[in-house]
Amino acid sequence: MPCAEALADELIFIKQTSSAFASTDLAAHLRQAGLTDLVVTGAVAGFCVNSTVRAGSDLGFRMIVARDAVLGFDLPSAKLDARTIFDVTMAHLEADFARVVETATLLGQGE
Repeated sequence: MPCAEALADELIFIKQTSSAFASTDLAAHLRQAGLTDLVVTGAVAGFCVNSTVRAGSDLGFRMIVARDAVLGFDLPSAKLDARTIFDVTMAHLEADFARVVETATLLGQGE
């Protein structure tokens, strides 16, 4: 799938932990590049997205979550549906760790 292939000059960080920061040199690379504002997308809201956003915030990055570019899933053993987990996770992140917006806002098409 072409969209999943790295460009010739594109760095790839392969994480071994829930947070993208804990097991990679991502933070050092971002700092060296002078980047301070990070947009997070991906899977899964209550796990890797949550861990990455909180860690990034703790490291001093301004974190932004693209709400409609994040997915979640049910936790049947806890009797929790994906929507509930997703909404609570986004609320927690927005309360203290990140700005949570729709992709249209990031693209200058909303809010």
